[in-house]
Amino acid sequence: MRKLVAYIAISLDGKIADAEGGVGWLDTINHPKDEDYGYSAFIETIDTTVMGNATYQQVLGFDMPFPYKEQRNYVFTRNQNLKEDEYATFITSDHTKRLKEIKQEQGKDIWLIGGGEVNTLCLKASLLDEMIVHVMPFIVGKGIPIFSDAELMRHLELTSSKVYSSGVMELRYKVNYR
Repeated sequence: MRKLVAYIAISLDGKIADAEGGVGWLDTINHPKDEDYGYSAFIETIDTTVMGNATYQQVLGFDMPFPYKEQRNYVFTRNQNLKEDEYATFITSDHTKRLKEIKQEQGKDIWLIGGGEVNTLCLKASLLDEMIVHVMPFIVGKGIPIFSDAELMRHLELTSSKVYSSGVMELRYKVNYR
């Protein structure tokens, strides 16, 4: 079975976006030009992405070509009118069931891009296998948390950590379902 891996950047206070859903604060970090925080290596391990519609719309709005053309992209949404476009297949119902089926398909690992509601759905359904979290040296304050349910509790096993010269900390966790 393929692994579902969250590869995600968060602020020190656990936010993946500001209150309006923006991620411009990520650009305020002083990133060395040659540092990609393991992205190039990570993208080689996946052939599928899963994300919510708000995240998908945000990616489409970036001032660049769609970055995941080489992957099969699934967008979870409650909007029954969305079916498929040139980049993604929209899953409008039975999200958990469909993700279980996708994990059973042949292929590389699956990248859980986010956002908070989809992250929570995957964790609650015990489908998230690994988290690669890049903690940015920034406090967002009001914003969208990495998980949307304050009642959610899971054990994580730290498998590795790395600190970059920019102050970004990479934490890799295996998700334990007990």
